[in-house]
Amino acid sequence: MPDWIHWQIEGIVALQALQPPWALPLWRAITGLGEEQAFLLILAALLWGYRKREALYAATALLLGAYLTFVLKDLFAMPRPFQVAPDRVQVWLPGGEALGYGLPSGHALNAAAMWGTLAGMIRSGPFTFFAVLLILLVGLSRIVLGVHFPHDVVAGWAVGALVALATLRLFPGLVRRLPHSALSKATLAAGAVLALFLLHPTRETAVPLGAWLGMAWGVLVESQTSGGLDPGGAWMQRGIRLALGLVSLGAVYVLLGMAFTGLFGEAAGMPGLRLFRYLLVGLYVTAGAPLLFLRLGLARSQRTIEVPPTDPSPRDL
Repeated sequence: MPDWIHWQIEGIVALQALQPPWALPLWRAITGLGEEQAFLLILAALLWGYRKREALYAATALLLGAYLTFVLKDLFAMPRPFQVAPDRVQVWLPGGEALGYGLPSGHALNAAAMWGTLAGMIRSGPFTFFAVLLILLVGLSRIVLGVHFPHDVVAGWAVGALVALATLRLFPGLVRRLPHSALSKATLAAGAVLALFLLHPTRETAVPLGAWLGMAWGVLVESQTSGGLDPGGAWMQRGIRLALGLVSLGAVYVLLGMAFTGLFGEAAGMPGLRLFRYLLVGLYVTAGAPLLFLRLGLARSQRTIEVPPTDPSPRDL
């Protein structure tokens, strides 16, 4: 065992020894904030009821970060601490294990990518403090729970910060340079996703790539049909939208899984079909659910709201 790995093992063991019994549920709860379910809840609340543009940019950073996580894990193929020293490092997760390679930490990377992007767009001192604190705690929880080395977490933070920076600095310029034709935008988005998928075509990378393409197409569909959902309204109305949206999204997810399994059997798990399934899920998030809200009178179209003239450049991809 190399010295630099040995020292990290010793640090993890010492850190776990310092934890009182009451701390374990707390660390599990904190690590849960880095799970996809928590990200989905937060982004859905922003997208359907508060800050649509910020939600779309944060989703872009999150899904790109998830893609890079799987690519880098497979590239480095580094073990986790409990695999290197199973007799010393305890795994404090409910299932007693964590799947996949260790470097980088996906929880740390995705937290840095999403919260970093939101902090850069909202630009509020208290919110930035909260975002940085959450990023640090999510990463630390992965070390305490015994599923990542410190270098896994630091690498995740670094890559996630780069993803957030790229989303904030480069993505707006790319969007402004897109052609005005919705079909051209859809084609370019599909080409970009296909290129990334062909670079690393796995079951894991199919999920974020398919979801992002579906969301991008959904934004285009929504803008061409209803004119876009206004995320404002009374707080009760926003709460109903969020609850209905999450329930209907869960139903869409389950029904698509059943349909694909029924149609394709075991082949439904193939990367290409998974990409298509998650494309449909993403399409529902940005086009299907907003249309449902409009039909039920739970939201207004942005076309019905008087706004001052703005730069016609597309901003919502």
